[in-house]
Amino acid sequence: MKNVIYKIAILAMTVFLGACASAGDAKRISLTMPNGESVTVVAHNQSVPDWMLNRDRMKLNFIVKGNVSESQLLAVASTEKACRIYTKTVRPSNLVAVLSETVLYAAAGYIGVGYGAKAFVGTVPHQYAVYGAWATGMAGTANGIITLAGQTYTFENCGREILDLFPGYDVRVLQKSPY
Repeated sequence: MKNVIYKIAILAMTVFLGACASAGDAKRISLTMPNGESVTVVAHNQSVPDWMLNRDRMKLNFIVKGNVSESQLLAVASTEKACRIYTKTVRPSNLVAVLSETVLYAAAGYIGVGYGAKAFVGTVPHQYAVYGAWATGMAGTANGIITLAGQTYTFENCGREILDLFPGYDVRVLQKSPY
């Protein structure tokens, strides 16, 4: 019984940390090109997967020529604020995203495996269909969790589009893969 309680506690901590997780401190990476031009990459230390990031705490990774100025930092902060609102508006809640994939996969598994079981003599198609629904439903849940990382891609894409409209700030957003 204690093992079950420990597992539930670990699961609860994981969910809690996922709700509070944010990108860590910004790290400035300087680069000097062969002809002497300098570039600064600003990357945020991230210790959790994208799907665990709190949308209200997401940060843009970016690159600028030379050293980062105060006006560039303010432009990035304003962009992050607008893109958090945008991401929250265009992406469904995490629960809806995961449950919809779970249900879709489970329904497909029930139909596909149940129908396929009819090809074998002596089977009970409903039993196979239920098994197929459970197996593919779990796969749908996993896929739903993985695709939550798309919110980070949406956020970064928004930031890139906004900062491209204002080339005077000379800030380029660095994007990760959507998965």
